[in-house]
Amino acid sequence: MLTGQERLLKYKTLAVAFSYPEGAFFDFFPSLTSEKQELQFAYDRIFRSGEVWLYGLEYMAENEFQRAHGLADISGFYKAFAVETDSDRPDALNAELEFMHYLIHKEIRTKDKDKVLVCFDAQKKFFNEHLYPAGEKIAQAVISKAEESFYAQAASEMLDFLKNEERLYSQNK
Repeated sequence: MLTGQERLLKYKTLAVAFSYPEGAFFDFFPSLTSEKQELQFAYDRIFRSGEVWLYGLEYMAENEFQRAHGLADISGFYKAFAVETDSDRPDALNAELEFMHYLIHKEIRTKDKDKVLVCFDAQKKFFNEHLYPAGEKIAQAVISKAEESFYAQAASEMLDFLKNEERLYSQNK
């Protein structure tokens, strides 16, 4: 089982891994700087061409009503914790991963036991209702389309990590 600090770092790493490979991406993955063009080409091919959507509700919602409801629910989580996302949609994978990073950060930093419980409960609910079901489908889609690329490896790592997180949250019901 990972520590809170290790989980915090893993969520941040995954959020950056599924963002466009420029600027801060290479601050986080400096060893990949020489592969910038290849990574950008792969990102465009996999995610911008429509092969794989990085939006959870593209996999979870069966119709526009469900999509709108899901977007409102995710936005409600963000609003409850005064979080504004840079992503174009609240269900963007990197935004959801960043939100989990933020919740864990708040949980680790607070001294108030009630706030710790609020943060952990929000993590569990957000993870189970949004991130895990969508992240699992996104990871499987990436693995099937990205071949042996950085993104296939990141998706595989994310899938393993999400399964471990699911065990953590199911133990703490």
